[in-house]
Amino acid sequence: MNTCDRGRWNTLKIGIVGGGHLGQAIALSLVQHGLPKQNLLISYRGNPLTYQQLKKYGLAACLVKNSDIFKEADIIFLTVKPQDMFTLNEDSLLSEVLLVSCAAGLSIQQLERVFQAPVCRMMISGPDTVLTGQGVAAIYPEQKALECLLENIEIRIVKTFSENEIDIFTVGVCLPAALLKETNRKETDLHIHKVGEEHPLMVELYEWAQQILPAVRTDKEREEYIEKMVTKGGITDAIMSSLQAGESLEEALRKGIARVRELSIQFDRQG
Repeated sequence: MNTCDRGRWNTLKIGIVGGGHLGQAIALSLVQHGLPKQNLLISYRGNPLTYQQLKKYGLAACLVKNSDIFKEADIIFLTVKPQDMFTLNEDSLLSEVLLVSCAAGLSIQQLERVFQAPVCRMMISGPDTVLTGQGVAAIYPEQKALECLLENIEIRIVKTFSENEIDIFTVGVCLPAALLKETNRKETDLHIHKVGEEHPLMVELYEWAQQILPAVRTDKEREEYIEKMVTKGGITDAIMSSLQAGESLEEALRKGIARVRELSIQFDRQG
């Protein structure tokens, strides 16, 4: 599957399971970069607000059932919450399909137990960065077809060599929200490098986060941006709650890492 060949986009079918903010951002970016809408398949759980957003972006015609995505798509992005993965164990997967999980904390072993098929993990930065060509993503294990697809939509690939690094990346892409909260750069540098002694990837993502940090003019704009980044019970939520409680950025990032581990444990208990 050579997705580096832009001509391949005329026949490549992309499925996105989960029409929330991330799913919408990936879908919009694909279309903006030339993927024909008829090659895009999207599912969602019936939330009226989600439907209105998809309609606003001209994507309502792409809506199908999960089963249609699993039958027809060449690449499937799973953008649902970790706890919702159990609802997706479909029997009708195409033999050559590339399943891509965007769920924080869930290991390949856990995912393949659900799908009974090979799965790769991809974590990606926030929807706003995806839509502005400032996004970063990490993939494990290496998938050239997926890397080419992401490069075609101007997402920079950050190399990761283990699932542990994917988990650290998951926390690192939450840094833009944290940096808007923590404005003392000297202290921030110190805390980042303390975490970076154990997890060097955090330093690389800190450099990225500083480059793409939005220019907010008021406290209201700052809070609105942070609010858009936070999903209740998610990694950014854990980090921001820690900062709100008066803990240091180092402590907050370690809380984020712990939350990634907790999601994995909770998934096993759920199963």
